[in-house]
Amino acid sequence: MFTYRKNKNPEKPKAYTKTHPLSVLARSAGVFHPKVISSAFSTLDYPSGFSMWNYLAGAVFFTLLSGCSGISSNVHRSNDTMLSDAGNDDSEYRGLHRGANASSRDATFHHTPRPTRVIDPKALPELDEIIPRLAEKRVIFVGETHTRFADHMNQLAIIRGLFERGKKLAIGMESFQQPFQASLDDFIAGDIDDAKMLDRTEYHERWRYDSRLYQPILDFARERKIPLIALNVSSEIVKKVSEKGWDALARDNTLTTEELAQIPRTVDRSNEDYEERLREIFRQHMDIFSKTTRRGRSPFGEGKKPHSGRSITDFQRFMDVQLLWDEGMAARAAKYVAEHPARTLVVLAGSGHLAYGHGIPNRLKKRTPLDAAIVLPADSVDPDPAAADFLLVSHDNPLPRQGILGIELETAPEGIQVASFLDESAAKAAGIEARDQIRFIDERPIETIADIKLALRNKRPGDRVWMEVYRAGWFTGEDMRFEVELR
Repeated sequence: MFTYRKNKNPEKPKAYTKTHPLSVLARSAGVFHPKVISSAFSTLDYPSGFSMWNYLAGAVFFTLLSGCSGISSNVHRSNDTMLSDAGNDDSEYRGLHRGANASSRDATFHHTPRPTRVIDPKALPELDEIIPRLAEKRVIFVGETHTRFADHMNQLAIIRGLFERGKKLAIGMESFQQPFQASLDDFIAGDIDDAKMLDRTEYHERWRYDSRLYQPILDFARERKIPLIALNVSSEIVKKVSEKGWDALARDNTLTTEELAQIPRTVDRSNEDYEERLREIFRQHMDIFSKTTRRGRSPFGEGKKPHSGRSITDFQRFMDVQLLWDEGMAARAAKYVAEHPARTLVVLAGSGHLAYGHGIPNRLKKRTPLDAAIVLPADSVDPDPAAADFLLVSHDNPLPRQGILGIELETAPEGIQVASFLDESAAKAAGIEARDQIRFIDERPIETIADIKLALRNKRPGDRVWMEVYRAGWFTGEDMRFEVELR
């Protein structure tokens, strides 16, 4: 489910935040020692002697979910245009990867009672215990909720465990788009640093999640020379599909050679269970949007007729984009494993692309039959043996709070400028004024919002930065420099 609220994030211009309580589970156990639930929930047969669930506080409470999950809870508006939370710019399909919070549903939704499942905390193994079993697989899919740092640390633990067992690895990442593969290669080769790589891959424009969430994985890959593979299709293609539908791509003579290479040649629409999951997510979105948009106005825009005169429904566009993501990432992963038979591919993606194998996994197997395993955060799916091979239960470990300037930004013809200030703004206290155009933060030139994110990426409250701004006057202006203590 989604709600909309005005976001006072100081580094987002005219920002709004879309949030949802979609993946809710009582967090238990330590992040660096997550417990594992095997897919055989009713017949856990691990040997005795596993350590007790040291950090368990009471019982484990599952919030039963339906549909996809794994995308972050935050997505921002910039200049009244939704910014993508899945590495794509189409505003209509936010949350496709997510599940729905069962607590917000009518208790009578499921007419057929689901069986009660029991999880015995004393029988749960540590994450290290499943590494030998994962090492037997050619592809390991590890899901995530994008903003949950614990999920990324679990991904790193699996990658580290496989590497230490001598596996030759590659890491496929949803968070990077295919046209920017060369920049990932340069980063792993040591030719550019992480800041330059994030800049060249347009990470903050296309993915936008705090890059610190992925930093430990990026560092580990660079130090061990493990290839990073950009899996996601470009935002430009997603936008075309979201506006005109999948079939319109075949008639689009404006596609570049690079874009054509990203478009999957086949699309499997045969999975009725997956379609029903998406329909349920879509219905939930429509229920929310109906309360937040004008009566009678579709939140997905006016009706269009891009398919040979046929009217395409909102759900068809919704489904088209989800299938584009799934098929596009599966095709890229299949191509990589076919070209590099000696490497084990670890795919890091939102849990909604992986659960039940419906998204990327089964589509990859149809292209390249291979042995694979799915590992998901336990809070991203129902406790269903069919959802994944393993579910990880771990305590969340939020990132340290980042230092902020306390300003709201807007894009002007001259560049990025200050629109307004938050209460107790660090920039205002230092002497910055509204309509000041930001030229530099420390030594970094500021041309985009992403530049500001990169300049403040590793800053904490109390750190000091130098801001150079241009302040216009009636007839002339002047460059001014201020030292700002972040809050």
